[in-house]
Amino acid sequence: MKALILSAGRGRRLWPFTADAPKCLLPVGGGDILGHQLETLRDAGVSQVVLVCGHGLHRMQQRVAKLPAGISVRLIFNPFFSVSDNLVSLWAARAEMDQGFILSNGDNVFHPDILKPLLAAGGDCCLLAQRKGLYKADDMKVQVTGDRVTRIGKSLVGPMTHAESIGIMKFSEDGAYKLRRALEEVVMAPAVLHRFFVDAIQHLADKGFVVNWADTGGLPWIDIDTPDDLEFAQANSHLFDATIALPAAIEGRP
Repeated sequence: MKALILSAGRGRRLWPFTADAPKCLLPVGGGDILGHQLETLRDAGVSQVVLVCGHGLHRMQQRVAKLPAGISVRLIFNPFFSVSDNLVSLWAARAEMDQGFILSNGDNVFHPDILKPLLAAGGDCCLLAQRKGLYKADDMKVQVTGDRVTRIGKSLVGPMTHAESIGIMKFSEDGAYKLRRALEEVVMAPAVLHRFFVDAIQHLADKGFVVNWADTGGLPWIDIDTPDDLEFAQANSHLFDATIALPAAIEGRP
């Protein structure tokens, strides 16, 4: 199995922590975010990882050169990283979509078991999402009908919002082919540099392609966008360790 990790962004909200390195190299739990993801993906059966890079490329090259054996990691450079959001990063990796794969944002820290419902889910395209009582403006919100995603985006409001996407998806081989086609169409739309990869997922849904979702089951996760997020992840790194028992009630992302 293959995984694509989007790690090209500048992480401006995290400066100065990301002044010369991407968010995925920030320290959490005795290692860094990238190491956490790679270990979890390897344990889930992933043997190939493609990292889409941009900001801090030299640091990424140094980090990958020091990785232990056990998983193949390659870098793809997004030359538009300084002026674009992650839709262009995913488009830059379209040649790698030659088989089924897992897609993840590079700033995700999560409990290893959170991948289990995703891997167990059927269908050609499935995203992980979490139901919550209250959604923030910056959440990537999801509207669902049964097990099918009908809308996804930060602009969803009120009763249109049923869950929050956590930025991790799975595609079958056919799903990967459909995603490549969708990316070629979406990148021709206006303001493409300021669009997120979920716009390609919405495009698929609008075309009638079935996009499923799987619930996180309340397992903890966090995407590290701000210094507060980083502080929380570092102070609570035990939440993302499969060897440590979790409290009876976990609400996932803080």
